Amino acid sequence: MANLDEYRQRRDAARTPEPVPAEGPLPHGDDDVFVVQEHHARALHYDVRLERGGVLVSWAVPKGLLMPPGAVRLAVHTEDHPMEYATFEGDIPRGEYGGGKVTIWDRGRYDTLKWTDDEVQVEFHGQRVQGRYVFFHKGDSRDWMVRRTGVRATPSVPVEVAVDGRRLRLTDLDKVFYPSTGFTKAEVIDYYRRVAPVMLPHLAGRPVRLRRYPDGVAGQSFYEKNVARHAPDWVRTATTDSVVIDDLPTLVWAVNLAALELHVPQRPDIVVFDLDPGAPATIVECCRVAKLIRPILDEDGLVGYPKTSGGKGLQLYVPVGVSEAVRYAKAVARRLAREHPDQVVAVMARARRAGKVFIDWSQNNPAKTTVAPYSLRAREQPTVSTPVTWQEVADCRRPEDLVFITPDVLTRIEERGDLLADLLGDERNTRES
Repeated sequence: MANLDEYRQRRDAARTPEPVPAEGPLPHGDDDVFVVQEHHARALHYDVRLERGGVLVSWAVPKGLLMPPGAVRLAVHTEDHPMEYATFEGDIPRGEYGGGKVTIWDRGRYDTLKWTDDEVQVEFHGQRVQGRYVFFHKGDSRDWMVRRTGVRATPSVPVEVAVDGRRLRLTDLDKVFYPSTGFTKAEVIDYYRRVAPVMLPHLAGRPVRLRRYPDGVAGQSFYEKNVARHAPDWVRTATTDSVVIDDLPTLVWAVNLAALELHVPQRPDIVVFDLDPGAPATIVECCRVAKLIRPILDEDGLVGYPKTSGGKGLQLYVPVGVSEAVRYAKAVARRLAREHPDQVVAVMARARRAGKVFIDWSQNNPAKTTVAPYSLRAREQPTVSTPVTWQEVADCRRPEDLVFITPDVLTRIEERGDLLADLLGDERNTRES
């Protein structure tokens, strides 16, 4: 029977911002609301909560619910939570039960297919989590398991589509490109279609190198060496191995080749500081080094614009004078390596990079490329090279703080626009708006 006794026993309303309702009758509802909360406690996990009998029946799922059909993961059954918790976000003080940051990762409605003491089958209708799942008890402890159910789609046939007046033939749309989450080629194409309004201006007029993953991120990849052999006559090519992506049809055409990652050379009037952490350093250390670079930029009247690599690193884009990029980046990197030898290296030798951040100034060489803003990366999840604010850089305490997957990025664009838009202007940017 649903009750909140254990929940109240574990919490002191004077010491936690969590809702702690007084004793009394439980509210009545439709038993169809769910919420998934990202919980940075002693270890990152995802709290899955289903409305049932006036409370939120809860499980802690360490790896979350994004997984392909048939996958099974641990789901630890926890105490019932009050309905007010469905909207809770905040920082639970360290030392308190569940201490850490809690944010809402997804929410929506669900349908109950089966509900017994040992098995719960539901179908989620959220923004991120959709489809059928079964939670089942595996013994006498609190340990349950969760399985994503459903039958994999049969192989799709090619689909002819019109994109801004161009006819395209899309293939293998049901192929899973990210096995850990079930993210398909169709979803990859849809992401690039939706992000195109802010991504295309950063690609326009520049040769793009395509990194292709025909069998998804678990398979082999290669940089396209002869893009011209695939290209229809309306696609612009800069060289035999580079395409110029100026419009949505060209972008969709490239992604249909399984080009998950798009890489571009730097503009000559923009310097990039490519911050690459040597294990065990992470993006957290990259953020610390970025904060060392920023005062130098201030001294020179320049502004830096940070973005994640979508992997483990961070990049800073700085508008400077024409032909100054390589010289300026090299000078700053060497200066910081001298002033902060315990944090920074400016040479490529891997033996010297352990636990430090390598400022790769050589990325400004016109022959080299950097992952484009808003490009997907071939990681376990569909992470994205994402523009971030300096406040987010300053607040980064865990690598997870600056990991963004496709739904995160689309929401950020909707709420904040393109954080790199100032790089697209004709005039050099010397003041931060």
